[in-house]
Amino acid sequence: MTAFAIAPETGDHQSAIDLLHAEAFGPGRYSRAAFRVREQGPHDPALSFVAIDEGDGALLGSVRLTWIETAGTGARGLLLGPLAVQERLKGKGIGKALLRRAVDAAREAGAGYILLVGDKPYYWPFGFETLPRGKVQMPGPVDPARFLVCALQPDVGETLGGMVRWAEKPRC
Repeated sequence: MTAFAIAPETGDHQSAIDLLHAEAFGPGRYSRAAFRVREQGPHDPALSFVAIDEGDGALLGSVRLTWIETAGTGARGLLLGPLAVQERLKGKGIGKALLRRAVDAAREAGAGYILLVGDKPYYWPFGFETLPRGKVQMPGPVDPARFLVCALQPDVGETLGGMVRWAEKPRC
C-alpha cells in the first residue's frame, strides 16, 4: 500500500490533475451534465483536495467542490467532482479518504448540501441519497438513479428545486 497524505489543492497540482482527469474520464468528460455546471465558474480551491504519495510527492488522486445553487429556490450548496484516483490505485482507500475530507470541509464551510452524479453504493456510506425524481435538474441528461444529495443541514431537501447552476463563493 502506498502511504499518502490528503492536502489542499494548489495551483502547482493543476497539470497533474488535468492529466488524471483525462486518463480517468477521457474526452467524453466535457459532455457530462456536471461539467456543464463546472464550466460556468471555477471550483473552490479552499474546498478541493489532493492525495499525495508520501514517498515521492506524486499526485495519486483529486476531489473538487464547486459552489452551486438551485435556480428555483436559490438553495446554496456544493457540487462534488470530479473525484478521481490513479487507475492502478483504485480500491486502496484513496478515493474514500478524499471524499471524507471533502464532506467534512463542506460541512465546515456551512454548505447546506452536496450534490453529485455517481454510484449510490459507493457514496451511500458518506450520507448520499438519491434525489427525488424531477425535483432538481442538471443542464444536461442525468440518470436519476445516479443523481445524489448529501444533506448537511436539517430539512435542506425541502429547499432544493430547479436547475443547478454555478454560484459565487459565499462571503464569510
